[in-house]
Amino acid sequence: MPYRIAGIDVHKKKLAVVVADVEVEEEYQFEQRWYGSNPQQLQELAEWLIEQQVEEAVMESTAQYWKPLWSALERYWKPSRQKREAAGKMSGTLHLAQALSNRGRRGRKRDFRDAQRLVKRLVSQVW
Repeated sequence: MPYRIAGIDVHKKKLAVVVADVEVEEEYQFEQRWYGSNPQQLQELAEWLIEQQVEEAVMESTAQYWKPLWSALERYWKPSRQKREAAGKMSGTLHLAQALSNRGRRGRKRDFRDAQRLVKRLVSQVW
């Protein structure tokens, strides 16, 4: 079974979400989607993460905008990952990264690249 991690680049009104199987030998293949930040869309995001069999999620701590997302994932996604039969010790774990520590190169903002960088940094444990 693949081990999938989600990276979420958080903004005020939208979320750039990527999911990748991190146990592959070659370059990660990311699935990416945009989600809004209202409660219904956050629940839809949690449901999509469950469908994608995501084991861990990492997000930026951008201002206060990460808090509703964190709450929604704790409410909808986390329990479903932890209570299943084959759950590992890290299943349903949420990680919060400082926005400054995930800063990309200067210039134009690349939301999906930032979310991908979060996943790669979590896998390599570089914070």
